[in-house]
Amino acid sequence: MKNLSARTNALFSGTTRDKLLKGSLELFNRKDFVGVTTSVLASTAKVHEGTLWYHFKSKKSLVESHIELFKTNIGLELEKVNKTDLEILIKQLFSQYYFNWDFRYLFRDNLGNHFSTDKSMSNKLNQLTQLRFNKIKEEALMGRDVGIFDFKDNELEELSEIIFLVADNWFALSSRKYPGKDEDFLTQRGMGLLIKVSEPYQSKESKKIFKNLHGGILL
Repeated sequence: MKNLSARTNALFSGTTRDKLLKGSLELFNRKDFVGVTTSVLASTAKVHEGTLWYHFKSKKSLVESHIELFKTNIGLELEKVNKTDLEILIKQLFSQYYFNWDFRYLFRDNLGNHFSTDKSMSNKLNQLTQLRFNKIKEEALMGRDVGIFDFKDNELEELSEIIFLVADNWFALSSRKYPGKDEDFLTQRGMGLLIKVSEPYQSKESKKIFKNLHGGILL
């Protein structure tokens, strides 16, 4: 099982609660939310199942904690952006994709259907979707401001929707289409797809940088 990115790993401490939170995130990503039992979660973390229940009253509690972690940290990398080096800017902007990948089960596993009778959870999942879409729009505008993208105001919604749809559908499709491939291949191919579909909106200068950074990605 591939480790989470350094950015996501940094969110967890060495406490038992955080070990359970991190381990469950990795397991849900690797398999799926429904398919991972609490006994598997506990044994993977090398704790008794009662210890899991002490920290998290249900699998739903784990999902809620993952949502809060994601919401709190989704914008942190952009807050540290150095707006002078276009290549660094591009890497930071597209690091958001890798951060989403680390929490992909939240967007891949149809949790809205699983919690369809739970209004509180349904609201949280809907708010998460809206947060992610708004963040993409914010990132696109920032990218235009610093010279990564070149698009008209009336194209913002279109670009944001394309990025959102490609990313989310790739989370769901990737492992099913390429079951024998490792996560490095899956994440890089997903990045290549995002670069490909956003190409009409990229500035001339950024197109050159994208080609140098990801020219080895085969699509």
